[in-house]
Amino acid sequence: MPLIHEDFLLTTEKAKTLYRHVKDLPVYDFHCHLSPKEIYEDMNFPNITDLWLRHDHYKWRLMRAYGIEESMITGDGCDYEKFEAFTKVIPKSMTNPMYHWCYLELARYFNHFEGVQHTSPEVLYNYLNKVLESEEMTPRNILKKSRVKVVCTTDDPCDDLYYHKELRKDPSFDIAVRPTFRPDAYITLNEMEIEGTVGRLEEAAGKTIDTLEDYIEALLLRAAYFNDNGARSADHSFGEVFHISLNDSEAAECFSRLRAGGTPDRHTLQGLTGYLFTALQKRYVEYGWVTQLHLGPLRNNNTGKFNSIGRDAGFDSLGNLLDADKLNELLDALDKNDALGDTIIYPHNANDHQMVLSAAGNFTSSERKVQIGAAWWYNDTKTGMIEHLIDYGNMSLLPEFIGMVTDSRSLLSYSRHEYFRRILCEYLGGCVERGEIEDDDVLLKEVLEDICFNNAEKLFKIIHQEK
Repeated sequence: MPLIHEDFLLTTEKAKTLYRHVKDLPVYDFHCHLSPKEIYEDMNFPNITDLWLRHDHYKWRLMRAYGIEESMITGDGCDYEKFEAFTKVIPKSMTNPMYHWCYLELARYFNHFEGVQHTSPEVLYNYLNKVLESEEMTPRNILKKSRVKVVCTTDDPCDDLYYHKELRKDPSFDIAVRPTFRPDAYITLNEMEIEGTVGRLEEAAGKTIDTLEDYIEALLLRAAYFNDNGARSADHSFGEVFHISLNDSEAAECFSRLRAGGTPDRHTLQGLTGYLFTALQKRYVEYGWVTQLHLGPLRNNNTGKFNSIGRDAGFDSLGNLLDADKLNELLDALDKNDALGDTIIYPHNANDHQMVLSAAGNFTSSERKVQIGAAWWYNDTKTGMIEHLIDYGNMSLLPEFIGMVTDSRSLLSYSRHEYFRRILCEYLGGCVERGEIEDDDVLLKEVLEDICFNNAEKLFKIIHQEK
């Protein structure tokens, strides 16, 4: 029997029954890094390396772990050589989630179920490239094949959103592709980059920026532009939790010092981040946006590789535990400033899950939902997802969980939704088989459909808006 089959990861009869309820549900991808330009242009990919390896730092890290030269990963090696190098890694990744992900990607999009080690790299490369030439393997058709209904990309506040606007005008394409406001570089300021940041914002907002008040007004103009063009969410990523403590004059003075080439201390710079974040959060609440907070990663740790390759190249690692006091203080300060709305928090360190769940529960009400997001980054493994589900159920209401996100630049990553759904059904099916929860198929079907799709639509309301 091939590794990928009808009952893959499903070991109980109840799990198999539950999976039948969700296997054909559509996908609501409310956080990803796909290119709207790529979706709009809808061109066939030149080869499997371009589609499979070009943006995937998960795969790059494993290739480095196997000792493959950087030229065959992110360098100037030819596409076939890069593909051949990666095929050597896949069989050895048998206890890494990449093993399952690759098997699923090859099975679902290329109808290839054998391990790559059973076919010569050249034959496999040619076969996969031949499949990629077909019409059904353009970006839009891959999305349709994956049953995707909503795609929320991650976008710079100064983006003109041209491709989003063009996609919304296309009557032949019924998948909602929406922008997400990602202003990290505009609220985490430093003296080295502030002039370039201000310059980009001035140009995009069409306004001169002299003061902090001008700067905030320009950011809010860009948020309004995103809102007018269908955005339903803002996304932020921070290595640690900052504080909200600067008053108006202190924040203005810090901004002026930065513009003058000064170097405020780290605590004051964090305070300026908190001040800017609060101003934006107030507007998000007005718009009814969802805030997504990714907290804890240590990014770009290898200076040499950052200088030669750039960011998002697979040199990020788990951060220390988040500070529970600071997280509660942040949420409380936002609440006191009428700046806390629907919020999803993704901790990078799995050891923070229970703490974040307990903090989120302090600020959830009938007016807003503050919740933990999917097992993120290093945690979206089989064991990581199961532990996340257990923590969620122990600390909150698992049926309210908003479900899986792709968080990927690869169109083939939608198979990870299948992976998550199988793991979810295996977990709940096991609870039923062990007599831990009642065997109520109607209720369980409702819960699974909510986690896998309905809860996201209820929160983001994108499909509802389209109608």
